[in-house]
Amino acid sequence: MLKYYFYTFILYTDLGEKIKDALNSVFPGLIKEPQRVRVPVQRPDERQRRGLR
Repeated sequence: MLKYYFYTFILYTDLGEKIKDALNSVFPGLIKEPQRVRVPVQRPDERQRRGLR
């Protein structure tokens, strides 16, 4: 849980951003940037959405 609080502090505050930049300049790649992941979404069939089968 402490790790979660640390990462939310680093990601969502200005001071956290500065700390992250300082740590990454001393230890490159220590705190990685979060990457967006594409998740495929299945759209419901039109007939099922209208109640027709």
